[in-house]
Amino acid sequence: MADPRALPGPLSSAGAIVADSGPSLGLPLHYGWPADEQDRFERGLGFTYLGEIGVVTVAGPDRLSWLTTLSSQILSDLQPGQSREVLLLDPQGRVTFQFGALDDGTTTWLLTERQFSEDLAQFLKSMQFMLRVEVEDESTGFRGVLTSSQSEEAARVASSALADLGGRMWTDPWPAVTPGGARYFTGTHPGEQAQFRVYVCPASTADEFVGLLLSGAVSDEGGTLPPLSPVGYLAAEATRVAAWRPLRSSEVDERTMPSELDWLRTAVHLEKGCYCGQESVARIVNLGKPPRRLVFLQLDGSGEALPEPGAAVEYGGRQVGVITSVARHWEMGPIALALVKRNLDPTAAVMVGGVDAVQELIVPVEGRSDHSPAERPGAGLKKLDAGKRDIRTRGPGAGG
Repeated sequence: MADPRALPGPLSSAGAIVADSGPSLGLPLHYGWPADEQDRFERGLGFTYLGEIGVVTVAGPDRLSWLTTLSSQILSDLQPGQSREVLLLDPQGRVTFQFGALDDGTTTWLLTERQFSEDLAQFLKSMQFMLRVEVEDESTGFRGVLTSSQSEEAARVASSALADLGGRMWTDPWPAVTPGGARYFTGTHPGEQAQFRVYVCPASTADEFVGLLLSGAVSDEGGTLPPLSPVGYLAAEATRVAAWRPLRSSEVDERTMPSELDWLRTAVHLEKGCYCGQESVARIVNLGKPPRRLVFLQLDGSGEALPEPGAAVEYGGRQVGVITSVARHWEMGPIALALVKRNLDPTAAVMVGGVDAVQELIVPVEGRSDHSPAERPGAGLKKLDAGKRDIRTRGPGAGG
């Protein structure tokens, strides 16, 4: 079995600085110029090698309807070439799994972060019962490549070449509001230009696919894939943070609900039938006030060191939140995502690791989405006074 941390041959001489610890262990952090790499990545001129990623396949005629019953998303109508984002929730509406879904006509591919694929496969197998589905964790056999802001033509050429090599492409819907979704942030979203795509390639053909990205290609139909430059994990992470894009490994803890992260945009269908956690999702949509809310932070860049994920967000000398992701952006400098108490004043300057940070609102303080009713359900009903007697004198239930 190929070493999952080994770089594809075409990247082995590119001068990568490789991470020796942490979630990006074995991956290229950068190739010498992180700021330039990020600029190219955001302009659609670069790609990030992800190494071994989570790939769980579901085969069988019942696969799409079965996945629909379990999840926050409708997949029963998923057509080859389409991409969806999906959450699995617990009975309290807290996020347990996140994955991208695509179907090739015979098999549904579920793409997730590598550390969650085994647990996801085991959970799905526990829910098979008598249905005609077959679940397999095939992560060890695949490698991933990430692009951002790539043109539709270039993505089409790359996807076609990848399919010939036995791979598939997933297009991230973030931050569009997908059918049945809802949004909390209603302004011009900073992630609109990102358009992330994940290319999933068999490990045996990863060298060939990466070589094609580096050299470029022209399809038989005349479409062009321009040559792309390799960029490091740091560039991709900064682009993700700047796009306010949540991840299971970063923004989710044991209490996280989709509404706290503005995740109803892409990963929840509010009009679908019953699924685990639906009641909690509907309650927050109707009543607002999720326990916490995600904010974007711009950090004072006067210091060299960045705070670590998990660092406290403080206001008035007390902790009001926690950093979930942090990066150094080539234009904005140090930036972060954080989960904070819902009622924290959104105009307040906070402190992170002893430095000042300015909030940018993602989820509003009142926690109401564009699908929340204008008036709280039941707000016009009068409370029954238990001390009053029923004064009806006729008919069933008349007072005595």
